[in-house]
Amino acid sequence: MLNRLIKRANPTTDPDNNTPTGVSFDHDRTDQQLQRWQRVLRRTRLSSNLLSLAWTAGPVTALGLTGGYMVAYGKLPHTQLLIYFVTFSVLSGVIGLLAKIVYDSTWGSNKERAQAEVEKAIDRLGELILATRDLDVESLEGNARRFEAARQLLRRIDLSPEGVALASEDLTNDRELGRFLAQIDNYRRCGLRSRIRDLNIRYEEHFTAVYERIRHEAPLAAAALRDRFYGHVPRLRDGIPRNEAFIERALAAFTEQNALLLTMSDVEEMLGLAFELLNGREITILSFTYGGRWRFAKAFEALERARSRYRLALAASDNRLRALAAHLVEEGALPYERAAEELPSATLLERITAVMNQLKRRIDAYHRYAQHRRLTREQRTELRQRARTLSTAVALYRAAHEAIQTLGSAHAELIRASQAWDALTQQQYSPDSTLRIGPGRLGLRIVERTLSLDEEACEDVSHKLLAYLGEEPDRRVSGSHQAHPYAASQSIAPLHERLTPSSARDLAIEVALALEPHIQLSAPEVQRGLAATQASYLGDLEPGMSTREKRRLGEAMAHNVADDLGRAAEQLALALVRHYHVELTEEAKHFLEERYGARPAVLETIARSQVTDQGTQISLLSRRPPPVRPPRRSWYRSLVRARRLLS
Repeated sequence: MLNRLIKRANPTTDPDNNTPTGVSFDHDRTDQQLQRWQRVLRRTRLSSNLLSLAWTAGPVTALGLTGGYMVAYGKLPHTQLLIYFVTFSVLSGVIGLLAKIVYDSTWGSNKERAQAEVEKAIDRLGELILATRDLDVESLEGNARRFEAARQLLRRIDLSPEGVALASEDLTNDRELGRFLAQIDNYRRCGLRSRIRDLNIRYEEHFTAVYERIRHEAPLAAAALRDRFYGHVPRLRDGIPRNEAFIERALAAFTEQNALLLTMSDVEEMLGLAFELLNGREITILSFTYGGRWRFAKAFEALERARSRYRLALAASDNRLRALAAHLVEEGALPYERAAEELPSATLLERITAVMNQLKRRIDAYHRYAQHRRLTREQRTELRQRARTLSTAVALYRAAHEAIQTLGSAHAELIRASQAWDALTQQQYSPDSTLRIGPGRLGLRIVERTLSLDEEACEDVSHKLLAYLGEEPDRRVSGSHQAHPYAASQSIAPLHERLTPSSARDLAIEVALALEPHIQLSAPEVQRGLAATQASYLGDLEPGMSTREKRRLGEAMAHNVADDLGRAAEQLALALVRHYHVELTEEAKHFLEERYGARPAVLETIARSQVTDQGTQISLLSRRPPPVRPPRRSWYRSLVRARRLLS
C-alpha cells in the first residue's frame, strides 16, 4: 500500500509500454493561450467598449441621421435607411473591436515584450554605470582612490552637508575644513549668499593653503572642492562635460581589436550616452554644408573630408597615450597623480617612458638574479605580472606610434585640400562660397541635426544590449543560442559584481556598435558635435533603485539639460574662417550670437584673426602631439628574457 502511494506521488514511466504515467511538468500551451486571451480581454475592457458601441450605434446614430436628413431634405428619414445606418455602425464597431483583440493577442504582445526589453535595458544600464564608477575607483590605489571617491561625491548635486564634510575630509585629511564647508553648504541651501561671503573671508587663508597642497595631486577633485567653498554647485541644466574623443576610442578599440584603448571613464561615458538616448534625450549638433556649383562642391567635400580625417588622427595619437597611462595606473605602475587628465601630452609621454624603463630594469634584475639562484614562487609571480604589464604597455605604445604615422599622412592630405580650395576661390570667386544666413539653398550653410532614438531604435538597441548580457525577457533555451559573456553566472551574482574591467570595456564597444546604425557614431561631424554638448547629470543614480525610478530619473535629466550650442557655433565659425576663408560679417556674428549663444568676444577674436592671417599660411599643426618614437628594442629583449624565465 505504501509503495503504491509513493508511485502515485512520484509518477514515472510504465516499464511495459514506455508511456508516461502521473503528472507532467511540461508547460501547457493551451493554458498559456487561454491566459493570453484573458489578459487581452481585460486590457481591452470589453464591457465598456460594448456599452460605448451600443450608445454610438443606437441613439447617437439615430439622432445624427434624423437631424441631418431633416436639414437636408426637410422630412424624417425612412425606417429602412435608419436600420441600415444603425446596422452599419454596429458591424463596423464589432469588426474594429475584434481586430483590436486579435492585434493585441498577436503583434501587440510582441510590442509589449519589446517595451519590456527597453525598461529592462534602462535598469541594467543604471546598474552598469554604477558598477563602472566603482571599477574606476577600484583600479586606483592609496591616496588616488580616496581622491577619486571624494570627487565622485562632490559631483553630486544633492549632496548633503554631511557628505560635503566627508568628501572634504577624505580629500584633505582636515576635519576643520570639512566642518566649515558643511556650514557653507547649509547656508547655500537657504540662499544666504551673504553668510557664505563672510565665511569665505574668514577661512580664505586656511582654504588656500589646503587647496594649494592638494591641487597638484588631485586637480579635478580640488577644483570641485573650491566650487563648494564658494557655494557653487553644478546645475541640472548645465549638465556635465563629456570626455574628449571617447567615441573615437570606442570605435578604434573595435577596429583594432584592442579593448585597452578604452579607459573606465570612457566606458561610463558610452553607457551614459545610451542611457540618455533610451530615456528620450534629443541632442542637437551643428555642421555646415555647401550648395552651389559642382567645382566648389567637390573642393568643399574634399577639404571637409581631409579636416575630419586629420582631426580624428590628431585625437587618436593623444588617445593612445591616455589609454596607455590609464593601463599603467590600473596596474599600479604609474601613480594616479602623475597622470592627471589635463596633463600635456609631452609630459605624459615622458612619464610613461620612464615607467616602462623601470619595468624593463626590474625584469632585467630578475634575469640577472636567476643566473645564480632559482626564483621563488613570489618572485615568479611578480615577474609574470610585470612582464604582462610591460607587454601590454608596449602594444599600446606601438599603437600610439602608428597613430603618429597616420597623422603625418592626414596632415599632408589636409594641406593639399586646403591649397586646392584656396586656388579655386582666388581664381574664380563665387558668392556661393560665403556663409549664407537667409532663406535659400546656395552657399555655405549651418545645418542643425538632432540625434535621438525613435521607438523602434530604442527597442533594437535594448534587444542587442540584453542579448549581449544574456538577459532577454523572451529568451528561449535552445541549442542554437551561443554562450553570452554574462549568462554563465547571471543567476549566481548580481550584475555589478560580475562586471570586470575587461568585460566593461567589451560592453562599451557593444553599446557603440548598437548605437551606430541609428545615430552614425562613426561620422566625424557626429563625434565633433557630441563632444561639444553636455551630458546628462547621472550622479543621482543609486544602488537598489527600481526600474521605474531609474526611468523617471533618466527622463527628468534628459529633459532638463539645456542645448548649449555656443561652443559648437564658435568652433564652426573658426573652421569657416581658418580653412574656408569665409568672411565673418556682422550679420553672421549676430546670427551666431542670437541663435546659438556664441560669445561675442570669441567671435570678434575670430573675425580679427581673419584680417591678421589674410595672405599668410596658417599653421595646421599648431596642436601637433609630441613625437612618439618607435618602441625601444630593449623593451622587447626584456620581454623575451621574461618569457624564457617563466617557461
